[in-house]
Amino acid sequence: MVSFIQALILSLVQGITEWFPISSSGHLALAEHFLGMQNFGFTVYLHFASVLAVIILFWKDIINLVVKKQYKYLLKIAIAVIPVAIIGIWLEEHVKNSFSNMFFIGVFFIIFGVFAYSTKYAREIKKTPSNADAAQIGISQVFSLFPGVSRSGMAVSSGLVLGLKKQEAIKFSFLLAVPLIMGASLFEAREIALAEISFITFITSFTLTLFISLITIKLLIKIIEHNKFYLFGVYNILLGAIVILYSLFG
Repeated sequence: MVSFIQALILSLVQGITEWFPISSSGHLALAEHFLGMQNFGFTVYLHFASVLAVIILFWKDIINLVVKKQYKYLLKIAIAVIPVAIIGIWLEEHVKNSFSNMFFIGVFFIIFGVFAYSTKYAREIKKTPSNADAAQIGISQVFSLFPGVSRSGMAVSSGLVLGLKKQEAIKFSFLLAVPLIMGASLFEAREIALAEISFITFITSFTLTLFISLITIKLLIKIIEHNKFYLFGVYNILLGAIVILYSLFG
């Protein structure tokens, strides 16, 4: 059973970390560890609120993809979804088990941090991703299955490193998030039913996560536009080192 206070804390963590490139899964795993709990179903539920924020902010782009029949762009999104969907199902149990391994989480925070920092040297040379770019972004998403690696962060970082313009890297990352998060959440829908959430907690946590997610996405867009995205890499590296030290000596 998730208490109301625990739900509020986890909702804040999810709302902030899902879209900032600092790994929501990693931070939720850390939060649950220090709260003395682990409820996979509740974290799955919170992801619905996060993805709704994307739909609200990017609804015009989503509608245009369908109404204007931008099938080539939809194909690129599909190409990027396939690798993580296949590997995610294949490694489902390993992914779940990794959430309780603090050392493992710390290592992946550092690995992602180094990659995110590398975007400092990226150059804008492409207006839209090619099918090959979409495939590479999709492969990078596989690492985000594990706590410590940010899904949105990997997508944006990969896009920037591949030379996409900032706005396009943002757009592709967030549009890609809709089928990925919705698909993963629906795949784990049974876990939500087992989460034992009271009605008040259910509504409050969803609303709070949605509100914080909307603010976080808008802030992230401004940070990327001002060429400060790489600073998240520093945060991830430092946090990863702290988590590793805690796992060894805490």
